Amino acid sequence: MKIWLEETEDIYRLPEISQEDINHIEKEIKKDLPESYKELVLQQNGGYLNVNSVLIEKGNLDYIGIDHIYGAGSPGILDSPSVIKEWGLPDNLLIFSGEGNYWFALDYTANTPSVIYIEQESNKLVKVANSFDSFLKNLSTTTTTTTTTFTDDELDMKWSKKESDKIFSGNDYTLIEEVLLSFQYAEHLDMNWYMTKALELSTHPNLMVREVVVSILRNNAEEVLAEADLTNQELLLKALRNLLEDPNNEIKNEAEDIKESNNIK
Repeated sequence: MKIWLEETEDIYRLPEISQEDINHIEKEIKKDLPESYKELVLQQNGGYLNVNSVLIEKGNLDYIGIDHIYGAGSPGILDSPSVIKEWGLPDNLLIFSGEGNYWFALDYTANTPSVIYIEQESNKLVKVANSFDSFLKNLSTTTTTTTTTFTDDELDMKWSKKESDKIFSGNDYTLIEEVLLSFQYAEHLDMNWYMTKALELSTHPNLMVREVVVSILRNNAEEVLAEADLTNQELLLKALRNLLEDPNNEIKNEAEDIKESNNIK
């Protein structure tokens, strides 16, 4: 399928880029870009798409409207830090499409980044695809509206706390990751339960699960440490102490960064 739309005026298209340029960008953002994204921007460095939507892999087979992908550069994916800071988004994201009230992003919580969609008004997250490669395969042209508006019911949690407890005690690490991440965008979150789960899973034998716990602590540390509930604070600090002693150096460094950025003694 031809992805890029041929437009004489394309505000999203950046100058041509080389593999060497991409290598420099990956060093700057400290993330490995998906191979399919790199192949895409080597063909054309961002721009309008020859499609108008992407199919969500799970759920009711809904479509979300999309008409462009950012190039590797600025303005483009290098603007992610400023977007994240301005809108208070999780810092493990790399924004690759959006116009200020919605974004598509790569979620680097896991080793292979998934594709997510965030609506600004609700600050809710929808997992679109397990990888950027799957995301590209699910791009299409539909006759439906160009942007799907998700109701609160559609964005509500799929799992109860009881169901989640059972999942957390199992061996489906990908599902554990998905459930953990989905709760942090839920309204009326039971933070005491959530921090208890983070503590329990901070010593999980699976590396991917512990990476998710680090991400959760980073995204919730400021809020939890500012609230009056000392129990939640202690749960977070215990989980952080476990991760500071993690056998994986990247996790250990992430935990140290959380400690320093939040002035934790």
